[in-house]
Amino acid sequence: MRNVKRISICLALLLATGSLLRAQIGNAVYFMQGVPQSNQVNPARHPACGFYLGFPALSPVRTQLYSSSLAFDDVIYKHPTQDSLITFLHPLGDKQAFLDQLKPLNYLVADLGTSLISLGFNTKIGFFSMDLTTRAEASFYFPGDLARLLLEGADEGETYTFDGLGTDVTGFDQIALGWSGAIGNKVQIGVRGKALFGLVNLATTRSDLSIGTSRDVWRLQSDMAFKASLPFAEVQYDEDGFPEEIIINEDLENMNPWEIFRLGLNTKNFGLGVDLGVDYRPSGRWLLSASVLDLGYIHWADEVHEVSYQIDYDYTHLEVNPLDFLDEDNSLGDHMDSLLTEIADTLKGGLEFTPGGAYSRRLNTKVYLGASWDATPNISLGLLSKLDILSEAITPQFTASANFHAGRILHFTLSYSYINQYFKNIGAGISFNAGPFNLYVISDNALNAVFWPQELQSANLWVGLNLMIGYKQFLRVDSDRPLVY
Repeated sequence: MRNVKRISICLALLLATGSLLRAQIGNAVYFMQGVPQSNQVNPARHPACGFYLGFPALSPVRTQLYSSSLAFDDVIYKHPTQDSLITFLHPLGDKQAFLDQLKPLNYLVADLGTSLISLGFNTKIGFFSMDLTTRAEASFYFPGDLARLLLEGADEGETYTFDGLGTDVTGFDQIALGWSGAIGNKVQIGVRGKALFGLVNLATTRSDLSIGTSRDVWRLQSDMAFKASLPFAEVQYDEDGFPEEIIINEDLENMNPWEIFRLGLNTKNFGLGVDLGVDYRPSGRWLLSASVLDLGYIHWADEVHEVSYQIDYDYTHLEVNPLDFLDEDNSLGDHMDSLLTEIADTLKGGLEFTPGGAYSRRLNTKVYLGASWDATPNISLGLLSKLDILSEAITPQFTASANFHAGRILHFTLSYSYINQYFKNIGAGISFNAGPFNLYVISDNALNAVFWPQELQSANLWVGLNLMIGYKQFLRVDSDRPLVY
């Protein structure tokens, strides 16, 4: 029973980072005034206050989940005749419609993050910031051929390619120190250096897999490899080299504060990263900007394990000789069990578990290019392009936004985004200041749940609460700009 408990805790720690499925930073926050943590999207941003302090675990909480191919109503939809829901696997479900949405390689991506410490302050030489953030990033890749084989069965003379099948799950703590400052009157630059401490990682390092079908033979070819770092557990192997038991660190299991602190700042899984940003104002109304986030890597060396699956196997048929069953001690069932066991042992023979060597994995880098135009002193319009560079894919996103502010009290944004080939992403955000307190809620697709919930393909949310001191509204006014537009 204790072993079951330990394995359950191990799976929970993995799922806490993985099944939340990578904190993806939203797009609407990029041009949002009044949000101090907008400098996490572009380090060049100078918050409009002398000092801010984020409330622990609330500044911000950010999360996003998106799919490259499938929307909610591709998987779950209303029963055609009854008041209930069914999936595409239901006898009345449309499996072909599900398959038609799939691409050669599909992915699910998720991101979660929460800042335990977030603060910034203004000085004569620029604005400085510091953040301590816990982050989880996960992506799962699956080829369309895999779904077709499972749902339609095998066709004669086909080769099903599953290259790219795999996952990349990472949980880590991040300590970031940032600075932004002006160069002349038109340029603002920013840089944020980050020390990274890995909590858990599961990564596919090789993914070549195919099944060829014909009347006489099925051929399975595989060259798969996975690496994992599980610093919270010890994996024990049996004589055949297969995992026998996963033993959770007892101090961690008992929630020992020192052990939790040690795991959170695990120098054995150490990495470095940097964020860069620039704002350029060619005229009083125009602002051009660019930023690159998460340029960096983590070197995983603590409790590293490796799994590989290499096989080239031809399956012809099951040979059954009726003469073998004349003996009462040799039944047909026993014979079939023996044959199937032999096949399973052959397939299992290509699977190998070993304690692995140290390895490195890069972060999922994000690139932003933006432009905004001040229509009036209180209204600006923005365009933003974003590239999310994953391990197996590059995902483009585009956002148009209208941003409003009423003095220091209220800031509001309305956005329209193209994300993963889906156009109807309507987002909104609000930042409200009550005395020294700042509260904000922002999402790139907040209104989709109201207008098109069945088409939901992605979702994200930013929530934050800050203490802000020395707030002032930065009006970028050139000498040649009229006071009234």
